[in-house]
Amino acid sequence: MRVAVLRGGVSSEREISLATGQAVAEALRGRGHEVIEIDPVDPVAACTTAACTTVEVVFVALHGGFGEDGRIQALLELMGKPYVGSPPRACALSMDKVLSKHLCRSLGIATAEWKVLEGDETADALVAAAAELGADVVLKPVDEGSAIGVHLRPSAEELRRIWDDPSRRPGRWLLERYIPGRELTLPMVWGEPTPVVEIRPHEGFYDYRNKYTPGRSEYLCPAPIDAAVADGLAAAGRRIWRELGLRDMARIDFRLDEEDRAFFLEINTLPGMTATSLLPMGAREMGLDFPEFCERLCRRALERGPAAREDGS
Repeated sequence: MRVAVLRGGVSSEREISLATGQAVAEALRGRGHEVIEIDPVDPVAACTTAACTTVEVVFVALHGGFGEDGRIQALLELMGKPYVGSPPRACALSMDKVLSKHLCRSLGIATAEWKVLEGDETADALVAAAAELGADVVLKPVDEGSAIGVHLRPSAEELRRIWDDPSRRPGRWLLERYIPGRELTLPMVWGEPTPVVEIRPHEGFYDYRNKYTPGRSEYLCPAPIDAAVADGLAAAGRRIWRELGLRDMARIDFRLDEEDRAFFLEINTLPGMTATSLLPMGAREMGLDFPEFCERLCRRALERGPAAREDGS
């Protein structure tokens, strides 16, 4: 196959996107495929270059922003170019943490109570919203990934400082009740859940540094959880996959409280594909080594062609 790997870009997740793209490109070359790596400053221009238009399939490795919100997928479909990953609608719904929480609640899947703050609201409004939720809260942008901009259990004073900081990211923010307990993630591959992974950072919470620095977090796969809990997470993953129309791969994050109740956090339609990434870890438990996994993702995309399918296949 002749494959274009889109990686890097201009989002706040550029560095991990470069790492994902490099890992995928090396894996595909190792399987004998011709790979063109494209680092798009302007995604529209990049997708319409001769290099991209002549490939058979596109592997989108652009974390965040344009790469995960459905826009680049819509563009590739207009071009008639097969690509790896979920279709535009599924990407857009998953990228918006508020929409995905509403969807999960409608499916009967528990999620922490939340409130949404518009970017132009006051610090007083933020503090009042946190007080209404009670106990501890988590503050994060509605449409960022890789734990960028996440503030765990801030005090009222810290909330004011964060909100009044001139460098604060614009747009909507999600204020969510903090769930004490364990960090779990469910990798999904072609509609089927892999074993659940438990994440244990050695210090603090699972922030950007702990995600992408080898040795700063411990990963247990399969997670040491009750079989009934694992089965419940797998069932929830399948319902989310079908309802959203996800495709190829995804990672769904949960918190498990002290009473073994699972709470949905968010969906990632373009999980990391690096040495510390969790989706390849789950795929290995299904008997797929990383190069074979990347190759099969591309072959399936090529077989189905460019049109989006809402059935998640």
